[in-house]
Amino acid sequence: MKFNKLILKNILRNKRRTLLTISSLVVSLFLMITLATILTELTRSSDKSNPLRLVTRHAVSLGFTLPVSQRQRIATVPGVKNVMTFSWFGGIYKEPKNFFANFAVDADRLREILTELNMSDAEWQAFINDKQGAIVGAKLVKLHGFTPGQRITLKSPIYNNSVEFVIRGVCTGGDEKTLFFHYDYLSDLLPAWAKDQVSTFSILANSAEDVPRIAQTVDSIFLNTDAPTKTESERDFAISFQTMYGGVKQFMYGIIAAITFSLLLVGMLKALGFQRGTIARLFVSEALLVSIVGGVIGIAGTLLLFKSFDLSVYIPNLPSFAPTPATLVAAVVVSLVVGLASVVYSAYRVSGMTIAEALRSTE
Repeated sequence: MKFNKLILKNILRNKRRTLLTISSLVVSLFLMITLATILTELTRSSDKSNPLRLVTRHAVSLGFTLPVSQRQRIATVPGVKNVMTFSWFGGIYKEPKNFFANFAVDADRLREILTELNMSDAEWQAFINDKQGAIVGAKLVKLHGFTPGQRITLKSPIYNNSVEFVIRGVCTGGDEKTLFFHYDYLSDLLPAWAKDQVSTFSILANSAEDVPRIAQTVDSIFLNTDAPTKTESERDFAISFQTMYGGVKQFMYGIIAAITFSLLLVGMLKALGFQRGTIARLFVSEALLVSIVGGVIGIAGTLLLFKSFDLSVYIPNLPSFAPTPATLVAAVVVSLVVGLASVVYSAYRVSGMTIAEALRSTE
């Protein structure tokens, strides 16, 4: 405690150096937390998947469609509680930059199968009763100002068709940047080659034990047909999408490693400019205090920013944007390691100095 004033005085001796050190730590921690959070969010869809849901798609790839008639066959498989069409429309709102996910579904089955969607009973009923109706996620409301009763038009480059919808409700839960509408409405408007075709089927099982058996049975039914299927748990289906981000994830891990290395390098270079003291703990205390201040500002500032602005609204393919406790702990550890690294050299030299050598030093 008796060295506190001395430590503080030494920190403020070179205010520019201290300010730049803290600033570099704040910016670096912000970048690390942000990148780590993006990596976490890319896997969130599989982590939060419903263990009772399965997805059936064409066995070759998602680029091939399935006949809607398969829905009835799937519904008869033992263990299946419900099944609905789930077709990608790819519609664009006004201009390409406004793109968001939009799917054609069986409106009367959506609520039971996607249980994470929350909306009032009146909105659900209004959606089900209106064949032209659609529901939108709450984040789309923030982005585009959608309101119940509003008419909007989406143009799909897949079908080269513009379709008008009436917004009947705003839902929360799940990916709130998604629009759902009636499959029957879309089917009536599509050209002959696209009629009665779906992208996938979403299946709800009675129990988790039924899931593997349902997948095997469904695929065996359509094995020797013109439209063979691949059925898997919702989690496995989500993971197959995440593999597409493999290169991106490795690149981001590389950036995080580079930022960490740069921080450590800055810390070591900073150590060469420290004034020699009489005891090594003065150096350790000073370095840790600077790193703690920078760490607190960086972490608290980042959390405040993420709480004030939901970045998931503006970043595609991220359902949410919230740093995990593990990410925050890692940021704290990095800031402390940087502080220790910045003082190792000076502390080592000072601890081995004689009093005469220290007095002769001009650094």
